[in-house]
Amino acid sequence: MRIFSRLLPVVVAALAGCGSSTVSTSEPPPSIHGGWTRTSLTEAKNDALPESIRSLPSARAWSVTYRGPHDMTGVWIVYPSETVAFEALQKLNKGPSIWPIRIGPVFLVLQAEGIPRQALGDFQEGVVKAIQ
Repeated sequence: MRIFSRLLPVVVAALAGCGSSTVSTSEPPPSIHGGWTRTSLTEAKNDALPESIRSLPSARAWSVTYRGPHDMTGVWIVYPSETVAFEALQKLNKGPSIWPIRIGPVFLVLQAEGIPRQALGDFQEGVVKAIQ
């Protein structure tokens, strides 16, 4: 019983992070922390999505370009739930030219060819700040 009482707070704290997170935006934000500004936004049709995730139900999707320290182009997808976005992350055919970002139900697939990993990480951090 003593071990259980010591582990219970740890288990409760770990499970607290499993709940649904709320995302304050669905459309790609006009700017991303770190110096990126959205310059292009068009609603994406299903054939604009990566082939490996086209079968998943998306709520909305956009082709988006941000100009900044390094230009970023990709597809911003809002799924009906975090579970579907997580499944998209698992199904996505990843390679050196693909950089996926998932935050709650939002899933962003960047074309990363020629972009330094540090810049991709900085952009990802900015996306997190912009939508939470």
